[in-house]
Amino acid sequence: MYSVNSIGKTASELAAFVGHHECVAVINNHISVELIEEFLRPKINGEYVGGEEYPDELATFIHSLCGSHEVHPVKIIFRFSKYPDSITYKKKILYVIDRIFERQLRCKESNEIMSLKLWLILFFMRETAKYVESNPGKSPEEASLQYARMISAWNEGDVVRRPLDILLRNAVVAFPYKHSLFYDTLVKSLNKSPVGQRPSAYEYIVQSLFGQRIVAVCQFCSVCGHPGAKKRCPQCKLSYCSQECQKFDWPIHKKVCTSLNGNQELATGTNNMISMDDLQAQIAQIDV
Repeated sequence: MYSVNSIGKTASELAAFVGHHECVAVINNHISVELIEEFLRPKINGEYVGGEEYPDELATFIHSLCGSHEVHPVKIIFRFSKYPDSITYKKKILYVIDRIFERQLRCKESNEIMSLKLWLILFFMRETAKYVESNPGKSPEEASLQYARMISAWNEGDVVRRPLDILLRNAVVAFPYKHSLFYDTLVKSLNKSPVGQRPSAYEYIVQSLFGQRIVAVCQFCSVCGHPGAKKRCPQCKLSYCSQECQKFDWPIHKKVCTSLNGNQELATGTNNMISMDDLQAQIAQIDV
């Protein structure tokens, strides 16, 4: 993340200059597996402490959550549903994410952006686990996907998925470090847009975490929020990143497709033009 080239620029800075904004988000949100291991399997003088042993797959799963730039609730739930021991190791998963989250603001070089990202992941994991445990008659995979469908509900006449918008706003409001200037700015932005209207809470959050440019040039999946959504519904133009998301959304989508027709040219993809001021600012960052 911090290595520089011959002109003193990092990979993130160069990616931003050439317009690879998703690369910037990936690089800036990197968390090492070693940091996960530090809390999962703590050591003293090189020796593991604690009697519990955890599979290597658990560290990989936690790393897929914390080290990703994707913070959409449905994406988190998809990952939760695909890991068979997500409930078995629930306490340890939440503990590790919580420790990494706390570290972001309790160190010399605090990182407010990373702390909010990790808080959102922690919040959605808690809510998913809570829902799964309240439905003991279903497998964790079935219950978690049912929860994903519940928050993805879309009523006719709504501009965005209202339950999802409410969940995202609740997650931001629940952020414990309310003295953060970054948090205060995000909350003020969210208050400008009514619940269920555009810009949605997710659009504001992505812009705050990853910058305005990624919002301007990327098309986000309407289900999981992935920034590389290249598939479209032929009728209403709703964006999808994969057949998995299309199939998941179809029972919900088919009921509102007609009402969405012509209304889904998302703000995330409508303005691909870079202003002259932005261009000059980027050029100034590179000392050729």
